[in-house]
Amino acid sequence: MQTYRSHQSHLTPAEEAAAEQEIIKQLTESVEEAFASVAQMTRLPLQEVVHILEEVDVAQLTRATQEAIKKISNATDLHRADIVEIIMADKAASLSDIAYRLHAQSKGNRHRL
Repeated sequence: MQTYRSHQSHLTPAEEAAAEQEIIKQLTESVEEAFASVAQMTRLPLQEVVHILEEVDVAQLTRATQEAIKKISNATDLHRADIVEIIMADKAASLSDIAYRLHAQSKGNRHRL
């Protein structure tokens, strides 16, 4: 990233302001690029990703997600990988559809034993 040109004494105030605006523009692009992978993974707009990061402690979210998967595992006897695969197969699925698919997988596993 460029250094601030305002530290150079030969710039006029207008040039300093223009240089600062260019730096802010580049920084904005960098921030957008930094959050783009999260936005793509979650399929959320960038601004929503930023809002979530402001509102949610990522470590707490990770623990809560692990606990949720553990509860589902206890209820279905499925392994974490199976649960995640079922949930991720259709991100737009309703909770009822996810429960149905979890049950079907669990039932299928029991019949194989």
